[in-house]
Amino acid sequence: MKNITLSIDDDLYERSRDLAAQRKSSVSGLGRAYLQSLSDAEQRREQARREIRAMIGHFGGKVGRMPSREERNARG
Repeated sequence: MKNITLSIDDDLYERSRDLAAQRKSSVSGLGRAYLQSLSDAEQRREQARREIRAMIGHFGGKVGRMPSREERNARG
């Protein structure tokens, strides 16, 4: 595990300590959880991008024939 040093405003530190205490955690624990959530979200976004690119490649960028104007506006 790596240690990092972070500079924050006094007010933010106090609010973070209060929040950490409410969650039975520490300021370091809050920071670690936040950074983990950022990393996890980015991994999920990248996975979604890969899946979308794969789907587009599979269909050649085309899903089907575009209906004609008459077909789009037909009253059934």
